Amino acid sequence: MTNRNAVELWAVGVEPAPQGSKRYVGGNRASGGRFIEASKKLEPFRQAIGKAVQEHMAKTGDTTPFTLPVEVEATFILPKPKTVKRAWPSVAPDLDKLQRALGDSISLEKYCGGFPLVQDDALIVTWHSQKIYGTPDEMGVYFKVQEIILPWHLG
Repeated sequence: MTNRNAVELWAVGVEPAPQGSKRYVGGNRASGGRFIEASKKLEPFRQAIGKAVQEHMAKTGDTTPFTLPVEVEATFILPKPKTVKRAWPSVAPDLDKLQRALGDSISLEKYCGGFPLVQDDALIVTWHSQKIYGTPDEMGVYFKVQEIILPWHLG
């Protein structure tokens, strides 16, 4: 363990968007059709996460990525539709697809100004996450990344 400090960030002001659902555009395979992300909200969400990572690195001066296994805690704060009465957002977007968007956003140089927070999203070995409703001012994702201790059977 390198004793890398935990990093807690909040990408606020953007609606969390799922990653993983694709749609086909173009003609047939022979004419060069392709699959693209179905959610138009994904790119702004990724950029907001990347901006939070970049601001953290500028503030701390530490651009060193996590290179050992990590755990991620995340709370995705979604806008609550006016007509909804349920307490939890037990509808789309799926939590695992929100996690996928966060994992890629913190590990791809494209979003983190060339300095990803996590060297590779495969290093995320544990997730603790939830999705909740919040106000428009709270909308986004609060997340914490930290190195993880050895599994119980190895420690």
